This record gives sequence, C-alpha cells and structure tokens, in this order.
Amino acid sequence: MAGPSKKAKSDIALTPKRKRTFIETWKTQFPWVRCVDDIMFCEVCREYPSIADHNSKLYEGVTGSKCIETLQSHESSKYHLLCIQRKEVTEKGTGPMFVALKKQAENMDDQLKPMFNTAFYVAKQKLPFRSFEGLIELQEKNGIKMPTQYRNDKGCKAFVLAIAEVDKDRVSEDLKASRFFALMGDGSTDISVTEQENVYVSYVKDGLPTTEFIDIMAVKSADANGVLAALLEALHHVDLTDGDIKKKIIACTFDGASVKAPVTLSRN
Repeated sequence: MAGPSKKAKSDIALTPKRKRTFIETWKTQFPWVRCVDDIMFCEVCREYPSIADHNSKLYEGVTGSKCIETLQSHESSKYHLLCIQRKEVTEKGTGPMFVALKKQAENMDDQLKPMFNTAFYVAKQKLPFRSFEGLIELQEKNGIKMPTQYRNDKGCKAFVLAIAEVDKDRVSEDLKASRFFALMGDGSTDISVTEQENVYVSYVKDGLPTTEFIDIMAVKSADANGVLAALLEALHHVDLTDGDIKKKIIACTFDGASVKAPVTLSRN
C-alpha cells in the first residue's frame, strides 16, 4: 500500500495544531476560574496567598491540554477548599460569583467545622499537631461524623493558619475603627535564647476595654532601636500604617525589656 504523497505530507506538516481556548461555560461549573492572556488561574487562591498552595498549577497559571481535568482536580484540593472557606467567611456581597462560592462553601461547612474546632483546640492547648489525627478518631468513636481528608499534622497546620488569618483581620478591623490604642510589649527568649518581643494592643470596643495579642517578633538587635523595629513590624502585620500608628497610639508599656534607654516615636 502506497504511503502519503510528498504533497500530502507537506499539507499535514503545514496544518496548524488546534489551539486550546478557554471555554466560557467553565465559569458556571467553576466560578473561581479566570483566564487572562490565555493563562487560566484560580482567582480565589490568588486572593489569599497566605493560605493557597503556591505550587498548584492554577495558582501559577496554566495553559495547554487537560484543562478540564486540572480544574476538577483543583476544585477538590485541600488548600483551594480552605481559600473558599476563607472567602465565604470574609466576603460580603450578592454577585453571582459570591452566590456560587457561598453555596459551595455551605456544602463544606458541616464537614469542615469539626476539623476547624479540633485544630483550634490543639493550638489553644499547645498540643503538637500530630495529636490532631488521634482527636479526630476519638470524636468518630463518640458518634461525630468527620471528613476522611485533612486528618494529619499538615491538615491541622493549614486549619490553624486559616483561623489565625481570619483572627488577624478581625483585630485589624477593630484597630482601624478605634480612635486610639495602647501598645504593650513583653520581652522574652525562646529555646534558642533568641530575644523575642510579645506584642499586645489595648483599645476600646463597644464601650469596653479590649486587649488582643498581635504577634511574637524576633528582635534583630537587643537594643532600644531593635525592640522598636520589632514593635512597628508587628503593628504593620495588622495592616496599620505608620500614619495610623502615630495618629492613634497614646501609651506604651513594657515588661521584661532587655534595655532601658528610651526611644521616642515622634508624631511629627
């Protein structure tokens, strides 16, 4: 049997490969997907980089074949679901994307709530993350239905980080709404004898005094300027600008400070 002629071979070689294009109907099934310049990515994961999996194809952006398989795999991935949960907690709106995400998050809520509560208990009681799996199994024996995923120490860490991020945003909103606040620092050292500064803020919320923990900051230099830099960095972590700090701070108190020399935070 004769093979294809030279002309036929030439026609085959010159035939361009089919270019895979983004299908708009995917947005109905996957409301979080977006496509810019032929690069498809997850808008929700990019919105919460502190929670998202940076190695995910749809966090970095993807083109080429097997797009629908990639979307399906990403939709059920652990860190994507945590980002969805975070968006459902923090976003307030009525647009179509919000409604779709809210519906998706509601389906996960009953399953993930016990996991979040257990992870919070582990962190609150200062237990090792590896105790998470055993606590989940204990609850199952007591008749509580638990998901089959996220049962290891890595899952516990992801839940704790998500809780911490939401709590940080809550404190940030409180501080921005407050007219004034006071700063408290408690000096200490960790197991490696590295100087640390535990940072707290006090403010008035709904007519009542409130004190919140912000962060534990490593002090780069054990002098007054080093402590001040750590305190300011902690305040920046709750989204306070230098202008906010100079305008609203009215008092500072310290305990366990390694230095006594004062440093002035000018309002000018």
